[in-house]
Amino acid sequence: MISQRTLKLFTGVAAVCLSASAAPAAGQDREATISEVVVTAQYREENVQKVAIAISAVGGDALQAQGVIGFKDLGMRVPSLRFGSGVTGGENVITMRGLGSQNTTPGGDSPVAYNIDGVYVQRTTSIDSEFYDIARVEVLRGPQGTLYGRNSVGGSINVITKKPTGEFHAGADAMLGNYDARTFRAFLNAPLAENGDFRAMARLTAVSAEHDAYTKNLSKKATATDQLDAQDYQMLRAQLALDFNADASLLLAASLSQNKGVAATATAWWQTPARFTRAPLGIAIGSACDFSTQAKFNPRRVCHDARDAGKNETELYSATFDWKLPFANFTSVTAYGTSDVNQVSDGDGSDLPMAIGAPWTLNAKQFSEEVRFASKGDGALRWVVGGIYFYGKNFQDFAYRDLGFNDFGPTVPFNAFNFFSQGTSKTKSYAPFAQFDYDLSKTSAGIPLTLTLGVRYTHDKKYGYNYLDYQLPLACGGSCGVFQGPFSKSWDQVTGKLGAAWQVSEDSLLYGSISRGYLAGGNIVGLANIYNPETLTSFDVGWKSQFLDGRAQLNLAAYHQVIKGLQVFIQSSTQSGINNVNGSTDVNGLEAEFTLVPVDHLRLNASLTVTDAKYGRYITTNGRFGGPGPGCDATTRLCNFKGNRLNQTPPYSVNVGAEYTFDVGFGTLTPRVDTYFSGKVDFLPDNFVTSRQKAYHTTNLRLTWNSPDSRYKVDAFVSNIEDDDIISNDGLQSVSLGQQVLQPDNFVYYPPRTYGLRVGVNF
Repeated sequence: MISQRTLKLFTGVAAVCLSASAAPAAGQDREATISEVVVTAQYREENVQKVAIAISAVGGDALQAQGVIGFKDLGMRVPSLRFGSGVTGGENVITMRGLGSQNTTPGGDSPVAYNIDGVYVQRTTSIDSEFYDIARVEVLRGPQGTLYGRNSVGGSINVITKKPTGEFHAGADAMLGNYDARTFRAFLNAPLAENGDFRAMARLTAVSAEHDAYTKNLSKKATATDQLDAQDYQMLRAQLALDFNADASLLLAASLSQNKGVAATATAWWQTPARFTRAPLGIAIGSACDFSTQAKFNPRRVCHDARDAGKNETELYSATFDWKLPFANFTSVTAYGTSDVNQVSDGDGSDLPMAIGAPWTLNAKQFSEEVRFASKGDGALRWVVGGIYFYGKNFQDFAYRDLGFNDFGPTVPFNAFNFFSQGTSKTKSYAPFAQFDYDLSKTSAGIPLTLTLGVRYTHDKKYGYNYLDYQLPLACGGSCGVFQGPFSKSWDQVTGKLGAAWQVSEDSLLYGSISRGYLAGGNIVGLANIYNPETLTSFDVGWKSQFLDGRAQLNLAAYHQVIKGLQVFIQSSTQSGINNVNGSTDVNGLEAEFTLVPVDHLRLNASLTVTDAKYGRYITTNGRFGGPGPGCDATTRLCNFKGNRLNQTPPYSVNVGAEYTFDVGFGTLTPRVDTYFSGKVDFLPDNFVTSRQKAYHTTNLRLTWNSPDSRYKVDAFVSNIEDDDIISNDGLQSVSLGQQVLQPDNFVYYPPRTYGLRVGVNF
């Protein structure tokens, strides 16, 4: 149920929106209408309101105005999108319309495709934590089985950066805030040469963002560190644009980033109080690290006696060539990228020397080449034909040691547990695709109806080498077995789309489609666990409209999804890997986005998501050591999670925002409020009450001053003014054989209340 505090705040914000929308419309003019947003979601420039798909497009200025710094903020602005930080600090979890993956190994893929300037990025470790100098972000919801076919069963997120132009332009800003936050950002755009039709232009973008740890480590051990969830991020992006003539151009881009830090995992040891009383390692009752008797679980306080540190370095290089041929526009996108992650963390999440996590290393490389032809002109038939080749090579090295202490004292090595794994997973994929749109309004029929047919054939091959040494001396006198050897598996799929769009009027569009998406199978590196693909068929209907003389905009989308072989990450006392759900899984949803400019200078926005997402017949092992839990057989320890809610998919979410711009003589002053409401979120398929974020809301406030010439800008902001501890992600902590404890939850949280001041200048 919604809390009284949530209900009161929601009612208050809604009342403000309703009273504002009821203001008289007399004297309105087009000056304050909702501006047109141009997107390239279908590889041609189009007004987003004319694109017959469920898409949200947020421009760069709007991102800054709403305080959307990165993906965690974007997930609170776009329907059906949720972002969860990696529990290990590595792979992040992007979930859309119920589809997301917790797989932290390099043998799997995310079901939500992430693209930067048209380049598919395979690993979620490569996601930028800072949106800056961005033209817009386009979020396409639902399977994109034709144009963005690679693994986009849940949807596709496209980040489009600002490109070099022919005029000198520069800007910089600096932000200071609590937790000693300090961010410095700058860009420089400059023309380099011009000779007839030839032009050369460059753009350079740089970001440095740091803040101290949000979480305090109370351990006094010499090996302990206190940099959990601190930020130390640097990014440099360079672009060179060459216009050879009016018909041919080349864009060269390179971006480098480095992010030092590790997620702050707060292990819920209060779930297993025996952890603190067993001899000889039990933590002294009443000590700073005794969490078993605490009155309230404080996720911002942990006790990690081992070192927590990490570094993630990414590189992405691309070359985009555009050529206007007599019969079509030709585009070639060539890209190469790397992601190198090295991390070490406390293996048991406590102040006891029980388990040690050796450095986790992930080295990822990718190469891709995409070519496509798009029809020219504005005739009845429009088409896009192309193909993509993708190669990825990912190496992972991971080790874990349980030192094996028990009730009677150290018994190493007889009760120790060692886990050594490594492996390489390679991917080769190619896919030809084509989409055709036929507009009957431009034929003799004169019917405002557009029919769409899209098709894509995908071939994926994953192959590599696994190594696993599983040592349990007490059980098998040493190594329980070394498992090693090659693996190889290929899959072929045909996906696509059938759609129709009815242009009811200039400002109203109705559309419907049947589309199919596909997520490749994969391998849990080191475990030789090859799992099967996931396929999805989606039935969509939608309505896009503008009214009140362009001052109001309402977009609605409804869908029914049927998922076969849903891939679910499972971690228990007996396995870690990916399960394919046995039966089909259905997801139903409704999405709404509303923008209103009732009077000049006042802008209101709201979005709503309602989702019914539950597992189909899903037989697996119990997710908790010491179970069984609800739905599990006490003898076989097998569980059927059919009917349980899908991971990271709340039943509802609401975002409301309002801003008003005052002319204060020495510029403009714009206060803004954004509030996000979410229903409860389950993080694991067992739907245990302990691994759940209850319904919550969070509010951000912002006050922006712009100088009369828009050269100077000052932002003051407060985020999460409630200062609530909101769970971003959850994964089960490893079992300790020595202490024989249950698997407690291992939480990662969104930031607490943060505030700061940003000052910027443009030239």
